[in-house]
Amino acid sequence: MPKISRRQALAVATAVLACVVVAVVLLKGGDSAAPRHQPEARHTETTKDARPKARRSARKPGRRKHARPRRKSGTRLVAFGGGGPLIGLADNRPETFSDPRFAGTGIKRVRVAVPFDDVALGGTRRRIQDAYFAAARRQGVDPLVSFYRSSANPERLPSVAEFGRDFELFRSRYPWLKSFSTWNEANFRSQPTRRDPERTAAFYRLLRDRCSGGRCTVVACDFRPDGSSAAASWLERFKSAAGPGRHIWGLSSYVDVNRQSTRLTRDFLRRTSGPVWVTEVGAINFFGRGIKPNIPRQTRRMHFLLTRYPAVSRRIQRLYVYHWRAAAGDNLFDSGLLDLNGQERPAYREFVRAIGKSG
Repeated sequence: MPKISRRQALAVATAVLACVVVAVVLLKGGDSAAPRHQPEARHTETTKDARPKARRSARKPGRRKHARPRRKSGTRLVAFGGGGPLIGLADNRPETFSDPRFAGTGIKRVRVAVPFDDVALGGTRRRIQDAYFAAARRQGVDPLVSFYRSSANPERLPSVAEFGRDFELFRSRYPWLKSFSTWNEANFRSQPTRRDPERTAAFYRLLRDRCSGGRCTVVACDFRPDGSSAAASWLERFKSAAGPGRHIWGLSSYVDVNRQSTRLTRDFLRRTSGPVWVTEVGAINFFGRGIKPNIPRQTRRMHFLLTRYPAVSRRIQRLYVYHWRAAAGDNLFDSGLLDLNGQERPAYREFVRAIGKSG
């Protein structure tokens, strides 16, 4: 056997000792290596101090972790714990946006009814629309536009091609608008669409096609339930012509709210599926000869609208309250939160309290 020097013997002894130390460390720390080979170990607890370090070491330099998109904020109801439907205002007057009390509500969604051919006709009405949409844009407010009958010829029902041309004129003039409803109270006796639910559905399909790819949002139509067989038949014919798919349904629920009822709404919900936007509803002060002016009654109806009515279904995602201020010269209808002189009615105070503002 060859002889080895003292230096060689010392080197061998050192190497052997090092191997022993490594083996001991591995045996004692075997559990800490488990996560690499045992998937279930990912569920073991770690200390609070260790978690941030582990995340930082695993992240590549210069790259940021993508945050989840935040839920879009909006005005909601105190009675539902800040939940329930989003609350908007249905109103057609541009001066509403300059009222500091409106700004104080924090409302960022409005609904406006526009004759389908207003842009093509021009004149005073188009100038009013220009002022309305410009004011909404300055305030950062998102309008939902509901088309309806022509101001020049209320009984004229356009062809699908005519409706499409007028829609393109409208979009060219106001390209920043992204939310549309096919037709306001489409089954109601004052609208030419009452005669032809199939053509109304064709308008809807056209809007959906023009807004495909997320370019804009389209509500099927604003349906006005009244409990009649004619209204039920109109809705069934519209549904059949609209075809399958996910639809956002518009609902005008004046009748229910001003009877402090949910019967017609529940019937509508049974006949449809998918999200519902209550595109227009209000607590009526007076309406024609049938409903005489009565402020206490209006206040009670407003309380019902904002504390009890939305509980009918979680499908109700939005609720647009009509309207901000009573209009001079309108002797037919009034559900204003403010009177003709801009004074706050009790219904206004119910409204602002319901959305968690002072009033």
